[in-house]
Amino acid sequence: MFNLTINAVPASTIIVGRRATWLDRHAAEELRDYVKKISGTILNIADETLTMAVTGNRILIGRPSTSDLVKNFADQNPGILPAESDTENDCLAIVQRGEVLVLSGSNDRSVYYSVCHLLQTVFHVGFYWDRDVYEANPDMTVPDNLTIVERSAFKFRHTIGQWVYNHGAFLNEAERREELDKYARNKINSYRLYSWNSYARKMTFIKLGVPGIEIKPEDIARRDIIRDTIEYAQALGIDIMVTLPPDEMTQDFHKLYPNARYFGSEWVKDDNAAPQTKPCLYPEDPMFKTFFQTFVKVWIEEYGPVHNFVASPPCESHISTTIDDYINISVNYSKYTYEAVHELVPEARVFFDGWGVRANTPPCIWTMPGVMQRFVDSMPDEVYMLDLWPNRKETDATFRDPMYRDANYSPLRKAHYVLEALNEFGGDDHMHGDFARHIEAAKEMTDPSIVEHGDGFGNCTELCGVSLHFFDLIFQLAWNPKDITVQSFLEDSAKRRYGGLAPEIGIKAMKTLEQAVYCDDRDSSHARYQKRCYLVRPQRRQVPLSETQQVVDLLNDYMTTMTALPDDKKTDAIGQDMYDVMRQYITENFNMHLRCLLELFLRRKTAKNLHKTFELHATMMEQLLTQLEVMTSANTKMYVEHIVRWLQGRPCDPNVASEDTYIPKEEFRAWMRDLGTTFVKSIPNLPDYNSQDFHELICYYYHPRINACVDTLRGLLDDGGATSPKEVDDLLEAAYKVVEQHWIEVGYPVTDECEAIHLPLWQAAQNAWKILHILPLKDGLVESEEIVKEVIDVFASFSETADPDEERSWVSENPFADENKPAEE
Repeated sequence: MFNLTINAVPASTIIVGRRATWLDRHAAEELRDYVKKISGTILNIADETLTMAVTGNRILIGRPSTSDLVKNFADQNPGILPAESDTENDCLAIVQRGEVLVLSGSNDRSVYYSVCHLLQTVFHVGFYWDRDVYEANPDMTVPDNLTIVERSAFKFRHTIGQWVYNHGAFLNEAERREELDKYARNKINSYRLYSWNSYARKMTFIKLGVPGIEIKPEDIARRDIIRDTIEYAQALGIDIMVTLPPDEMTQDFHKLYPNARYFGSEWVKDDNAAPQTKPCLYPEDPMFKTFFQTFVKVWIEEYGPVHNFVASPPCESHISTTIDDYINISVNYSKYTYEAVHELVPEARVFFDGWGVRANTPPCIWTMPGVMQRFVDSMPDEVYMLDLWPNRKETDATFRDPMYRDANYSPLRKAHYVLEALNEFGGDDHMHGDFARHIEAAKEMTDPSIVEHGDGFGNCTELCGVSLHFFDLIFQLAWNPKDITVQSFLEDSAKRRYGGLAPEIGIKAMKTLEQAVYCDDRDSSHARYQKRCYLVRPQRRQVPLSETQQVVDLLNDYMTTMTALPDDKKTDAIGQDMYDVMRQYITENFNMHLRCLLELFLRRKTAKNLHKTFELHATMMEQLLTQLEVMTSANTKMYVEHIVRWLQGRPCDPNVASEDTYIPKEEFRAWMRDLGTTFVKSIPNLPDYNSQDFHELICYYYHPRINACVDTLRGLLDDGGATSPKEVDDLLEAAYKVVEQHWIEVGYPVTDECEAIHLPLWQAAQNAWKILHILPLKDGLVESEEIVKEVIDVFASFSETADPDEERSWVSENPFADENKPAEE
């Protein structure tokens, strides 16, 4: 065996080459730091020019081009280390021979990946989103003659940072570096700056002469944070992907350039709301090229060279032009965008944000005959389809599978393709995601007979840190899915997440969790207490009771296993998993009782034991939410007030309404109650999109709103069915708005609880489980034919107040059509 440490004493020296890069030295420091965390001892780092006095084992970090010792090793052991290349997919190399351990790779970042891969595969370190997980070990050894030379299956291992919904857009330089470290350790090499790039966009308008635009101190602060983020990402070998601004122009721009051709666009809203149509440039108009080229020039001036860009035409929008015109705009968008960027950056790649295609909002142009084929035929070679895949189990079509599997989008099989799992789409914070389906999809992406150019794989987060195991799987698949199976992943996860447990216990726990929430046999549920609940208005799918009960039983098995562990074995990682499992356990039980209560109400005219059964369900719902309140009080990170005290006063990238955001410190608490958590004031047509289990939100918003629902229905139980379901929904909405308005205007009692010392999460979860699992939670659960109305519609909430049988309008006449005529002539 090759010893790194023996009984917490150094047995090796880390050696970097005389031409070592910054990332080589960073890799050496990372290895040293993790060896210290695991073994308690510190390995020395030496330059190869000063190694004459070094005795014992040597750990060589670098490539032949950066290290003479690595070159000598390669010469003495031909055909093992990968050839150096900046064009082929990344390849790591971990090779042990005699008294030497070589950590090398095909390029700079691959050397760093080799260090991370060694820690993951040999020492079972888990680089999870919530924390690093490792087991103390004073004797760190590597097997003799170990040889791991692995090339990534994908050119792009992609992710998105800075999302607004997880407050990532408020992160400062140090926090964004921590985020980038997590991605780099998981071998992610492509990072999309998910922001509207407010500073660069403003500077673009200024350079184009648009009046009334001011660069404020917070814009400079945003610029400086982005500069630091880009610099550090590139140092880690992560390529930056820049989001090109939407081609929605301001009214001042429209006045300044009246001869450009425009169509109208407005993000989805309630049909009864007053129109706020914005002018958008036609892609073929010369001003379209001028606008995007000006933006790219500004970007390069402010942030340095960039090669990867992402863009899309307006989507999720009411479009003001003809359907044929909108088809032409969408089909030609990638062509004209690429041409504009390519003239300035010859090596540019443009990634077409596939969300607009996947969402395919009415008039549903992307599934019209021939449109997708036209789109693929028009795509230049350096344009990639970036497919954001929500992997919703409840849907039967596009949202369930990658687009290339859908017959409507089959031409995409021949396009350059990057697949990103959007696990927490819609602000979902429940545990879900099909492991087997994602493993299968990742392998399909490497099969040219299925996807001709499967160039990338990764994850797209709307929140972060909820489905921790799901994210971990996606990171592993993004490197190479070839040898990954559900069983191999569960076994590996048991070592890295639950390493201190006996293997059979860790694997059992992971298997139970997979069967409960991460498999295709059954569907876990989103938390319905986080949403408005109605009788006939559209809502997300409700899982059948029998299926939900299977999930509950499996979650109960998981808690039984973990609760039985000795307290000293319940690590912080296990505690986080127990906490997440109990949130899901409460969600599943609550949803069953809510469903039965609503269906009982619909049968109130004929139901037996009406009041007794109604109160049974109401009591169980109350008990579940009460225990959720108690349990979440132990999680200091999940207090609204914690977020307020952490982030108040910071500059932010534009918020979810695409507005520049700088919230004065004294106003930030009010902002958190609205755009930070609920949207009910600023985006009233999309209430509770960003739904999370913040403690105060449960106590003073979700729970009171559920009480308002129960009280409203209780007051109508004896009306003999005289009040129609539609009238009941109107009453419910009125009751909900009272609670929501109170949250917006008054909020929650401001205390120091978020800074207090609380129970460890495992104990808080365990206490909740011990109380709840002895309650009669299965009583009164009966399937009914009176199903509360549900729809498979991602935009259901946009039509919440509309007649569900009335078709929504998504296309209207172009208000700029008359202005366009002279340009056409």
